[in-house]
Amino acid sequence: MQIVTKLKFLKIVLTLVTIVFIIILLIYLGFILPEYLACDKLLHDGENGIDIWGSEVDCHCESKAFGEAFFQLFSIIIFACSVVLITFYVCFRKLKRKYDSKL
Repeated sequence: MQIVTKLKFLKIVLTLVTIVFIIILLIYLGFILPEYLACDKLLHDGENGIDIWGSEVDCHCESKAFGEAFFQLFSIIIFACSVVLITFYVCFRKLKRKYDSKL
């Protein structure tokens, strides 16, 4: 493959991963994190928490455990997407420098 073709391919992949990352990050910051933080510090089972949006969150045993698992899953997904995004960006920059030095 020529360098120009690799650059185009990496740019497309980088754009797609960035779009997916932004969508996942917005869902995480808008819905999952506020619900997790609303139930995180409650001491008694069955209490209701209030998230940053002012909505009441049911924090019973099962929903609290499910919310914590969902929070951890999305945290791992966001971390993995960040690593992939940074890796593609570094590869893109190295290839672009290589291409610019040949000109």
